[in-house]
Amino acid sequence: METLKAFFGQGWVGALLGILGGLLIAFFFYRASRIGPRPSYQFKALRLIAENERALPEEVEILFKGMSVPRLTKTHVVFWNSGKAMLDGKQIVDVDPLRLEFSKDAQVLRARIVKATRKTNEFEVKINDKSPNEVVCSFDYLNVGDGAVIELLHTDEERYPRVQGTIRGVSKGVLNWGRFRTPRKGPRIMMFVMLIMGVAIIAIGFLRPNFLEPSAPAEPFPVWGTVFLGLVYIGFPLFTLWTNRRRFPKSLTIEDIEQ
Repeated sequence: METLKAFFGQGWVGALLGILGGLLIAFFFYRASRIGPRPSYQFKALRLIAENERALPEEVEILFKGMSVPRLTKTHVVFWNSGKAMLDGKQIVDVDPLRLEFSKDAQVLRARIVKATRKTNEFEVKINDKSPNEVVCSFDYLNVGDGAVIELLHTDEERYPRVQGTIRGVSKGVLNWGRFRTPRKGPRIMMFVMLIMGVAIIAIGFLRPNFLEPSAPAEPFPVWGTVFLGLVYIGFPLFTLWTNRRRFPKSLTIEDIEQ
C-alpha cells in the first residue's frame, strides 16, 4: 500500500495520467465530430391475435376488413437520424429503396405514420403493390433527431421487419438499435431495490477494517467476494435498463410504445 502511494505521489506520474486522459477525451470528441448522417431504428410489437396462440374454437375466423388472416400483429418502428449531419432523401438509391421487409409469405395489411417530428420532412410509407410483405419508406430530408413512428399491421409469424435498402454516403446502412421496452412499475421498483442493495454491499466491503489486507483464513467470505457480490447486484439492473432503453428522440414517443 505504501509503495503504491509513493509511486502515484510522484509528479511525473500525475502529469502522464493527465496527458493520457486529455488525449482520450480529445479522441472521443474527434470521433464524434466525424459522424455524418446516421439512419437508425428501434421497434416494438404486440401480437393481437393468432390462430395457434388463442384459446378460441376453430370455428372462429380472424378477419381484417373482411379478409381472413392467420394472425394479426401490430408493430411500431421508430426511424430517425441519430447522426451529426442532415440525411437527404435523394441519397436513397432508386433500385434498392428503403423498405421494411417481412417474410415472403406474410402480408402487410396496413402501414401508416402515427407521428413525425415535422411535416416538412414529408416522411411517407406505402405497401409495395408487387410485394405486399414490403413497405417502402421515403422522405425529403431528416435533420439531426428528425424521424417518424411507423405503425404496421401484418400477418407474419416474425414480429419485426428487416430494414433493407441502400443510402448513398451511409456505408454502414441503417443501424438496428434493437427492441425497446418500458419496464412496468413493479420491475422498476425491484431494479431500484437491487441497485440500493448493491451499493450497500460494496460499502460494507470497503468499510471492513481489513480491506486490501489478506483475509484471515477463518473468514468464510473474503472482502473482494463481498465487493463482487455488490457489483453483481448493481450490474444486472443496469444491464437490463441499458439494453432495453429508448434511444430515439423523446419527441417521437407515443402512448402505444410507452406502455
